[in-house]
Amino acid sequence: MVDQAKIEEIVTETMSNNADLQGIIVCDAKGKVLFGHTITGGIKYEDVANLAVKIAGNSSQLTAGLDKGGLKEVNISSDHGLVIILGDVKIVMAAVAGEGARESQGLLLMALRRTLLAILDN
Repeated sequence: MVDQAKIEEIVTETMSNNADLQGIIVCDAKGKVLFGHTITGGIKYEDVANLAVKIAGNSSQLTAGLDKGGLKEVNISSDHGLVIILGDVKIVMAAVAGEGARESQGLLLMALRRTLLAILDN
């Protein structure tokens, strides 16, 4: 399994390098939280992780059913920001970003992809 301390280090660095990120949760494919960072407002990491895993699972079924290959990411735009879910068969990562992230969404996606790859390389 992935190293908990390494996940914390990687996520903390990503958060500090991307001001628009409001939080990141890393969980296993079953929704068990491996690390959560900064999501506020009384929101429980476990709730976000479970929903992210369900969304990733359903989206993966959709892409496979349409013969489009494996799921890479799910981007959810809302009135006040973004939720970006990335994952593979072992790890799912959900990132929450504020409204300002829309202008630099491409750069944010690249940073989050690098973060997930760094976590998986451990």
